[in-house]
Amino acid sequence: MTMSTPSGTQSSGSVPYGLSTETHIHPGAPVQTHQVDTDTYEFSDCESDHSDDEDGGRPHESAAPTTAPTPRQLEDGLVKLDSTKSALSSPTDQTADIDCPVALAGLNPGPLPPKKGSRIYRYVRYNFGSVYRRIFCLSFLGNLSALVVLVAKHGLSDQTERFTYQQASIAVTANILAALLVRNEHVVNAFFWVFADKAATKYLPLRARRLAAKIYSYGGVHSGCAVAATGWYIAFLILLTLEWTASSETVEKQGMVKGYIYLVCYSILALLVSMLATAWPEFRRRLHNWFEGVHRFMGWTAVALFWVQVLLLTYEAAPQDFGMGLVQSPNFWMLVVITGLVVYPWTRLRLRKVEAEVLSSHCVKLNFEYRDVYYGQAVKLTDSPLRETHGFGVIPHPYAPKAETSFEQTSSSGSSMTSVEREKTERQNKGLSHAGEKGYSVIVSKAGDWTSKIIANPPTHIYTRGTPQFGVMRVAGMFEPCVIVATGSGIAPCLSLFVQKPDHPVRIIWSTKAPLQTYGQDIIDLLYATDPRAIIIDTSKGGPKFKRPDLVKLAYRVWEESRTNSTGRKKAVGKCEAVVIISNQKLTEKVVYGLESRGVPAFGALFDS
Repeated sequence: MTMSTPSGTQSSGSVPYGLSTETHIHPGAPVQTHQVDTDTYEFSDCESDHSDDEDGGRPHESAAPTTAPTPRQLEDGLVKLDSTKSALSSPTDQTADIDCPVALAGLNPGPLPPKKGSRIYRYVRYNFGSVYRRIFCLSFLGNLSALVVLVAKHGLSDQTERFTYQQASIAVTANILAALLVRNEHVVNAFFWVFADKAATKYLPLRARRLAAKIYSYGGVHSGCAVAATGWYIAFLILLTLEWTASSETVEKQGMVKGYIYLVCYSILALLVSMLATAWPEFRRRLHNWFEGVHRFMGWTAVALFWVQVLLLTYEAAPQDFGMGLVQSPNFWMLVVITGLVVYPWTRLRLRKVEAEVLSSHCVKLNFEYRDVYYGQAVKLTDSPLRETHGFGVIPHPYAPKAETSFEQTSSSGSSMTSVEREKTERQNKGLSHAGEKGYSVIVSKAGDWTSKIIANPPTHIYTRGTPQFGVMRVAGMFEPCVIVATGSGIAPCLSLFVQKPDHPVRIIWSTKAPLQTYGQDIIDLLYATDPRAIIIDTSKGGPKFKRPDLVKLAYRVWEESRTNSTGRKKAVGKCEAVVIISNQKLTEKVVYGLESRGVPAFGALFDS
């Protein structure tokens, strides 16, 4: 989905919740007339610091929420607004003061129900016992168990059945192969096609779908096998040293080749340990570019040294039959595949033509036309391939709007659409650019030096690497209806679902700084066309609870009230099946934990997903 370039100076149009300091009227936008002294607040994106622990122990109150006319009612003309009056109560009202965004959205502003179980139980179940960590433990502990069994067997058996360094080296290479294979774009996409595609999972019960949706935790295999490979390599070095120093006669026969083997082996160990150390989450958060550089260049060096090690060990074992020994070595063939996995993404490095649409001084949309994509995918972009790569959620170009030949229009489900629904569809398609064309777009918002450079000087060409890869947003299509929560530019991956699956029922919560000025009218119109009751919070206006809204409470209340037909669609919807959040790591973890600990299925991108 792409939108035409909007003006960043629009003074009227649709206005999200909490956007305005003056009265605006637009279908889908409750209004406020109160004036707020915004100079007393530092404008920032939503990063909620409200702890949902503070009301977790209090009894559930059922305070009556302020009821506002729904955007659907406004569109249907069921409610007539007086432009001189506010449709909502002022935040100085006692009810609204409890939590302005929640109350103004017409939701229950009372305290949330308490979390389930004790604090220790919740930590074990939802933090330490997350699916990612479970996968990591299975990968790592499975390897550790095999190592312990082999070491025990070596200590209890004779030399003919001993645990050899050759066996340990095969385990090292196998784990590195698994760690790289699970990161390959085609393998990841295959996982999502099997476990997270709506067509493949629509007949599964909800419990099974919720479990299958955790497929984005596949990174646990990568990290578990990488740590296990390092452990196996230490065992390999110990066994190699023990065998070569078993007797004084053997020590005297050690020549130059064995000296080179020791040098290469200890160099590989240093590289593996360095890669593990820099992959520590806190290091990655603080020095991400260093992590990426270390992982890339040390990884390439380690693969090259593994080749040297295999060649030298094969030559040392059978110098007269070197070729046959190499062909018969499992390490040789696994290294061939490993090298292919490392090289393959770079064979798909292409300089692509791009059309830039400047949405504002903080945001630019890049349009590509070389291929089509699917909702929930991300593409890697860079202007300096060897230095850094950045992933962005893709937005498929929308379908071309069809010309209307009669008063009635037939929807994709076969039911006729009313004039109001037809006008809404026409309004949704009106501002879209590249409709019906091949390609996709990405939205780049200011979030660092690289994005600032792209926004200040929009490129005409940029590199793409690899193939578009599915991410956590793909699982939203498994649940119908679904609550979508986003902050800042996190709305961009969500747009792919809204464009490619326009009939998929969703509820939308979006918290960001100056959405109208930053992202433009067309994106806001699309959100309201997708969900007429979308909750859009401008964090640059209002008090602290607008600046840092409690997204846990908002998401829970929207999920709670979704037992009725709240999307404004003809198809009746029941209780939302899940919540998907796209945000920064800290807020994603907070919202997912706050919801899951209260029994609401929630999904958000992991640090290593």
